[in-house]
Amino acid sequence: MPLAPLEEEARWQPAQATEPAMRRIAIEICRDAHAIEAEWLRFQADAAGTFFQTYQWCSTWLETAGAAVGARPLIILGRDPAGDLLFLLPFSTRRRQGCQILEWMGGQQMTYGYGLYDRRFLRQAGPWFATEGWAILTRLPDVDAIDLAEMPLVWEDREHPLKSWFSFAGPNFSYLLRLASDYETVYARKRSGETRRGNRKRDAKLMKAARIEFGLAEERAHMHGLIEDMFEQQRSRLAESGIHGVFNEHEREFVHRLIDLPDRMQPVLLPYYMTADGELEAVALGGHHGGGYWALISSLGSPRLRRYSPGDALLRRTIEACCARGLNFFDFSSGSFDYKLAWADQSVRLYYAVRGLTWRGYAWALARCLVMSIKRLIKRTPLLWSTLNGMRRQLRGRKTSQ
Repeated sequence: MPLAPLEEEARWQPAQATEPAMRRIAIEICRDAHAIEAEWLRFQADAAGTFFQTYQWCSTWLETAGAAVGARPLIILGRDPAGDLLFLLPFSTRRRQGCQILEWMGGQQMTYGYGLYDRRFLRQAGPWFATEGWAILTRLPDVDAIDLAEMPLVWEDREHPLKSWFSFAGPNFSYLLRLASDYETVYARKRSGETRRGNRKRDAKLMKAARIEFGLAEERAHMHGLIEDMFEQQRSRLAESGIHGVFNEHEREFVHRLIDLPDRMQPVLLPYYMTADGELEAVALGGHHGGGYWALISSLGSPRLRRYSPGDALLRRTIEACCARGLNFFDFSSGSFDYKLAWADQSVRLYYAVRGLTWRGYAWALARCLVMSIKRLIKRTPLLWSTLNGMRRQLRGRKTSQ
């Protein structure tokens, strides 16, 4: 569907009157991601944003995991009078509990809800979205409510442009490590001398127990095989705890399709791996964008070497490889695990924007806020969280045995 301008233009006054070309923002809606592929790719190269707003991630998700849940693109673009992009918000809509809901593209596979923003506009984006930006929501066709998830309060040392839309803090944090060209400097900064000595001893035992090799899969055939083995490792490992059906066929297809994108869109994925005596022992799959590594999925193989912490060894080798690659940061994704807390320089609190736009949407949004409040309470109460996880494992184990 071609770009369709809304009935009116929203006004934005820049910080300095010397930027007259940026005083008016024309808002457009696009319902076809492929129609703006070239412009999206050009814009994301220099825009402020995350891996999860890249064209590669969003368009591939729409065709696979997104299509499976009935997601349809609804992309909001803001342009200056010259027609240049100031921001791109990759939204999608789908039906949930009888309502049409606006979400970020990416669904449960997304770590950050953010958007893409021209860095000059970013200086005034917050005030603009807090005033004129609200008009975007009121003009969206056939949308009952918004449910914008996992939005960082601060990114690249600036507040989220949509901060004024936030409704409440979500249950999750994500974690970032700042990298340097010298890995040993990063390692010494984050882990104590005692921890490093312990790691060296454990690594020596690991190397003695098996022939260990580390690598990065770069050929597509190798990557496909590695990714499928990774999913199987995850399935087996989680099944040990009674957890089943974590990655469905559409989510697997999503990752495989990222591998098959054209060369001009690569590299998208960086799959680091470790083998033991020629057998796959561990995988650390991450995305590549904007000078950073974005952790996505990790897996471990057979239990025979787990006493030597092969997963931790692979993580350290992956961080070292990212330093050598010249990357600036390592994003651990969301989820509060001890290893992330030990490595991270920054914790990123994630927020939700939940709003009703119609009477039916108000009721949906109220119920959604209640559910998220309960979820946040449970996750931040250790006893409740451990009890719930135990109940999940028991229930999933019973369903499988039946």
